[in-house]
Amino acid sequence: MRGSEVRRLEVRRSGRTRLALALLVAITVAVLPLLRVVAAGSWLVVAAAVVITVLAAGVALRRLRTPALLVTLAELLLAGALITAVYFGSTALLLVIPSPGTIAELPAIAAGAADQIITGVAPLEVGRPLAIVTVAALAALTVLLDHTVITARMPLLGAVALVAVWLIPALSVPTPLDIASFVAFAASLLLLLRTETRTRERALVAAAARTASGSDATATSRRSPRTGTALAAGVAVAAIVATVVVVPELPRPAPRVGIGTGPATTINANLELGDDLRRPTEVEVLTTRTNAPNSPYLRATTLSRFDGRVWEPDRDETAPLTPDALGPVVADPDIRITEYRTTVAVTQLSSTWLPVPSPAVRVDDLAGSWAAMPSNRTVIGDGADTQGQEYVTTTHVVRPTLEQIQAAGTTSEGLPDFVTQLPDAMPPSIERTAREITAGEVTAYDQLAALQRWFRGSDFRYSLDAPVADGFDGSGVDAIADFLRARSGYCVHYASAFAVMARTLGMPSRIVVGYLPGSLTGRSVDGESVASVLSSQLHSWPEVYFAGIGWVPFEPTNSLGAPPTYQRSTQPLPDDGGEDVTPDPAPQPTASVAPSDAAAPSPSASAASGTASQRSPVAVALPYAGVVLGAVAVLLLPALLAAARRRRQLSAARRGDVLAAWQFVRDSARDVGLSLSDAESPRALGTRLIALPAVPAERMAALVGAVERAGFDRPGDAADTSAGSAAAEDAAAVRQGLLASVSTPRRLTAMLLPRTLVRA
Repeated sequence: MRGSEVRRLEVRRSGRTRLALALLVAITVAVLPLLRVVAAGSWLVVAAAVVITVLAAGVALRRLRTPALLVTLAELLLAGALITAVYFGSTALLLVIPSPGTIAELPAIAAGAADQIITGVAPLEVGRPLAIVTVAALAALTVLLDHTVITARMPLLGAVALVAVWLIPALSVPTPLDIASFVAFAASLLLLLRTETRTRERALVAAAARTASGSDATATSRRSPRTGTALAAGVAVAAIVATVVVVPELPRPAPRVGIGTGPATTINANLELGDDLRRPTEVEVLTTRTNAPNSPYLRATTLSRFDGRVWEPDRDETAPLTPDALGPVVADPDIRITEYRTTVAVTQLSSTWLPVPSPAVRVDDLAGSWAAMPSNRTVIGDGADTQGQEYVTTTHVVRPTLEQIQAAGTTSEGLPDFVTQLPDAMPPSIERTAREITAGEVTAYDQLAALQRWFRGSDFRYSLDAPVADGFDGSGVDAIADFLRARSGYCVHYASAFAVMARTLGMPSRIVVGYLPGSLTGRSVDGESVASVLSSQLHSWPEVYFAGIGWVPFEPTNSLGAPPTYQRSTQPLPDDGGEDVTPDPAPQPTASVAPSDAAAPSPSASAASGTASQRSPVAVALPYAGVVLGAVAVLLLPALLAAARRRRQLSAARRGDVLAAWQFVRDSARDVGLSLSDAESPRALGTRLIALPAVPAERMAALVGAVERAGFDRPGDAADTSAGSAAAEDAAAVRQGLLASVSTPRRLTAMLLPRTLVRA
């Protein structure tokens, strides 16, 4: 091979390697902020291994002159094989081939990951389903960027994709701008663009050195760097303009919950997003009117699982919302139950969780598809939304006397274990404080009432700022211990502390997320006073389960709401506008979720996935993924066989068999649809091929000359490996020219269904 050709080939190969390394840096920097949303773990090691392996495979395949489409397909198959080996090795064939058992796992994997994403708390603890989905998404992103940046040489388009990935954590978990992270990300994009530009410059300089004079080549080398610098500077200016001017004007995502304050126009059952609690603007989210003596608290969802760090929203079986879907309220026969009706009109609230008074037994006049979760008497949108809804709820309020609730006592019988579970490692001050406050109290209710009075006493102060200043803005056990020491926080701290302290006393507890009753507006409709509920009144409070009564609410938050009160049996029953109803004669414990983990339905019954009887389109389609993969493998088989044949021909040529390189060219010409004759001489065929626009004439001439010289060699002459290597490179260049000279459909046909496999 001529010296200039060797240099150009080395430039191309080293350029692609450097470009792959720059792309790896850019992907790494873009993905790192994702750790604010998804907690680091073993999945991160797997993801890094998959990304590096995919990029390395792309570099290796391009060195072997593999067609671009096959490189991308091979990277996809390699990523799939690695993910299968790591996460599905026990069911896969030969460790890397998905089996029917592997395919059968995919619907549950997708549903589990979706459920955790929708209902989890950032940063999400990564279980197996979420790990698989996250690693697969990063693998797909890598293959996409590899094809876009390295194969198609469109680095700006790749940069756009990386910017989108980098913005995901910022949009999901709003935080102040991390200047260091932004600078590192911008630098990685500039490095990627500059590396691609320099690679292109060197290729142009090498090409100019072959065809132009020395002065022309020098001029090219002088001009190109300035062009690359201008491109990088332009991108930098565009990034600054986008950050300073465009981004502030982009639509913002709907604000998440503000437990205690904030313009919450949606409900996200998340007790740790403290920044959302301090938004200064208030809006009216809904109005209520009721025949009850007082405006009710409004329940959106409940949280019963507590791992010591976060409370998780309940996930249980749902059913389409019908008049009797929520089921009757059950209680002991001598417990009074009163029916009330409340009309709720939503003005500025977009959520799948429907605010309803508790305990609701019926919801009427809703538009759209909704599902009921009977275990905690909540209503969840099945593709529907609360915005603009006006609906009527019927509640059956359990009204025990003081003597009845004192005598009932708490119980966990028939409830899932996690409503009483506590983490193994818990600050001892929490239980010690609970027992000190309740010392001397005889009944469970008296103990809880003592806790409630203590929290609402003068020693505690409601504050949104103190938890941030002192570093305990959360609901975990460490934050609770700090809250009990500082005695200043907002409703999340009061509710979480009360619920955990109740569990230290052996009582089942959970947390409710919803709205305070609001404030009366002075207006009335049909004789019922209208109350306005503001975004700042999104609230959380604890509940404890009492035998024969059910879940009883408490209000420990200092200066907010009103604790429930109970009359003595000797006091006359007030006529407060409600209608007494007969309780269910066979009381059953009302669990917040399914009675046991073993009997709990799959996560597809959550709010995001609708009713248990419905399956999402993804769950329906996933079982057919194996069939699709098998079909793709069959379609790629001819291309793989032809690629192996061409590789053998080039290997033979590099060992000195020039005629193997010529056969490589003939096969390539036949693949793109040219007719060939065995009687046609190499020179005649070469003349015909160089008439095509993209076939390099000098490469074709060099190869024809080598073939003609080989034809005059005497049998037994030693093979000339240098001539063979040059012929192999010339043949590969001619094939690229042939492919570039034909239309895209014919080019794809030549690569996927090569004619040489079926020739006579």
